[in-house]
Amino acid sequence: MSEPISLVIVPVDGSPSSQAAARHASLLAKLLETPLQLLHVMPLNPVELSDIPANRQAEVDHDLARCQDMAAETFTRARQAVDPDLAQAPTEIILEDTTFIRQPDRAILEHAARHAGCLLVLGARQLSDVGKFMQGSISNEVVHRARCPVTIVHAAAGLSDAARLGQVLLPVDGSRHCLKAAVLAGELARRADVPVELVFCRPDGSSTTAENADGSPSGEAFRRAREALGEVPHGIEEIVSEGKRIPGAIVARARHHGEAAPMIVMGRRGLGKWQSSLLGSVSHRVIDLAPCPVTVVA
Repeated sequence: MSEPISLVIVPVDGSPSSQAAARHASLLAKLLETPLQLLHVMPLNPVELSDIPANRQAEVDHDLARCQDMAAETFTRARQAVDPDLAQAPTEIILEDTTFIRQPDRAILEHAARHAGCLLVLGARQLSDVGKFMQGSISNEVVHRARCPVTIVHAAAGLSDAARLGQVLLPVDGSRHCLKAAVLAGELARRADVPVELVFCRPDGSSTTAENADGSPSGEAFRRAREALGEVPHGIEEIVSEGKRIPGAIVARARHHGEAAPMIVMGRRGLGKWQSSLLGSVSHRVIDLAPCPVTVVA
């Protein structure tokens, strides 16, 4: 992360995951003392693919007017989920054009790219109006392509679950992606007055408290992460989590904290789209399995 967070953006569609995402986004905006922006992407219904673009005007097009009414209702529901103690009310943005939005993920990414220092927060099953059309791929595409940090909040998270932050969990491996994630993790931990757990994963065995030996892979990874984190008043714990698969080991630590309301902050692996599909992405697997919000830093 090369610059501080100056805006939190949350795409909303009225779904349960969207509501939880809005709630968590307001928590992050409050902690980071940044404005919150509610974003709604005007969907393209499959039956409208053959419509003439010139007809896409609200005053003559009942379908578009109806979608605008639905957008207004979506914003109303999102405002109800947002923390009422925010310093300033969230702003509302609708993304649309005369032919509707055919690629919501691209629209979200282009919008985020126009706002330096933003953080995106999405529900794990985002933009349900186009869910049948896109098969729930929007959040994965945004995580993979975004240049800014992206937080994914799961559909199973209720509003109360999304409104707390009790622990920051940071997987470490010494990479530059990890160190960028550590900067954000440290900032969140300081502002929320919570501890940070550093997790180094290696194959086989069981989880143990790390012996931070100089020169060991875990010791070097922990040292570099601590430097990037900065001071964390509530403490930093180092854990070596051992198992056959790294995503499972990370998620196991999140489940270990349970009621402590953890949040995972991790670096993105950096694979290309097809490499990620063929080889697998640690961050995507963690997002799929984790019981808590996951923030991925590019």
